[in-house]
Amino acid sequence: MKGNSVKNLNEKKRDDFLPTLNNVFLKARFFGISGYGLTISFFWSLILFSMLVVMESVAIWRVVTLLGEWLVSASNNGLIGRLSGAIFYGNALISLFLSSKFVHSWRSLSNYWLRMETSTALDFPPDVRIRKRTIYITAFVVSVAVVEHILSMISATGVGFPPEEFLYRYVTLSHGFILKAQDYTIWKAIPIFVLSKLATALWNFQDLIIILISMGLSSRYNRLNLYVRHIVSVEKQFESKQRFGTELYLQIQVWRRLREAYVRQSTLVRMVDRNLGSLVLLSNINNLYFICLQIYLGIHKSSGSTISRCYFLFSLGWLIFRACSVVLAASDVHLHSQRALKSLHACPSAAYNVEIKRLQYQLAHDFVALTGMGFFSLRRELLLEVAAAILKYELVLIQYDK
Repeated sequence: MKGNSVKNLNEKKRDDFLPTLNNVFLKARFFGISGYGLTISFFWSLILFSMLVVMESVAIWRVVTLLGEWLVSASNNGLIGRLSGAIFYGNALISLFLSSKFVHSWRSLSNYWLRMETSTALDFPPDVRIRKRTIYITAFVVSVAVVEHILSMISATGVGFPPEEFLYRYVTLSHGFILKAQDYTIWKAIPIFVLSKLATALWNFQDLIIILISMGLSSRYNRLNLYVRHIVSVEKQFESKQRFGTELYLQIQVWRRLREAYVRQSTLVRMVDRNLGSLVLLSNINNLYFICLQIYLGIHKSSGSTISRCYFLFSLGWLIFRACSVVLAASDVHLHSQRALKSLHACPSAAYNVEIKRLQYQLAHDFVALTGMGFFSLRRELLLEVAAAILKYELVLIQYDK
C-alpha cells in the first residue's frame, strides 16, 4: 500500500511531457535518428550516414571543380546553386550525427528530469496541457513541411507528367549540381530522390527538437513561478500574524526547498545546453543562410509560373516562421527563469527571511539560457540581431552579384 501511495504521488507531480517526447524520438527512427544500442534503427542510421557522406563529397567536388574552372558547366547551375546543394546535404549529414547524439544522451537527461520532478517535497501541479501542445506543434511542423516540400517539387518540375518523366525532371532540375542530364540513370535518380526527402526531414526535425525541449523547460519554470506566486499570496494572508518556533521553521523550509528546486532546474537547463548547443548552432546558421538565399533568389527572379511564385512566398515564410519559432521558444527559457522575481518583490516584509533573500539573489544573478555552444544565447533580442545580419548580407550578395 505504501509503495502504491508513493507511486500515485509521483504520478501527480510529473506531467506527460517526457513520455510524449520519447514517442517523438521513437518516430524519428524512420528517417535515420538512431536510439540506443546496436538495433535496426542504428544500422539504418549508419546506411543513411554513409549515403549522405557520398552525396556531400560529390557536391563539394562539384563546387571545387567550378571554382578551379576544371569543368565547364553545361547548365545554368552556377556557384550559388552548387554551394547551396553542398550546404543542404552538409547540414543533413551533421544534423543526423548531432540529432542521434542528442537522442542517445536523452536517456540520462530524461532520468535526471524525472528525478527532479518526483523527488521534491513540494507539491507542484502538473502541466496538463503540455502533452497536447507537444502533439499539436509536432503535427503542425510535419504538415507544413510536407506541403512546402510538395510545392518545391511541383515548382521544379511542373504537373501532368508520368512518374518516370517526373523523376527525370525533378532530379536533373533540382539536383543538377550533382547529376547532369547526360549522366542520368534510374538507379542514380532513386537514391538522390530518397536522400532529398530524408535530408528535408532532418532539417525540420533539428528545429523541432529545439522547440519541444525549450517548451518542456519553460513549462517547468512556469510551474515553479506559479508556485512562488501561490506561496507569496499565502504569506500576504498571514502578514499580520507573527510566527515563532515550529511555524517559522516550516516557513523557512518551504522557501529553502523552493530555492533548491530552482537550483536543480538551472542545472537541468545547463545539462540540456551542453548536449543541445551544437544543434542550436547548426540550426541557426543553416536557417540564416537559406533565408538569405531565398530572399536573394526572389529579388533576382524576373519571371516564373504562378506555382513558382507561390512556392517562393510559402517557402520563405515557412523558413522565417521556423527560425523565429526556434529563437522565441528557446528564449522563453531565459524569460521564465527570472519571472519569479516580480512575485518575490511583492512578498510582505513581515514574511521576509534569509531563504527569500538568497532566492532573489540567485534568480537575479544566475544567467540561465540555451546557447549555441556558448557563442550566443537565445534571447528575444537575438531576433533583431539576426534581422540586421540578414539585411546586411543580402546587400553584400546583391553588390557582388555578377
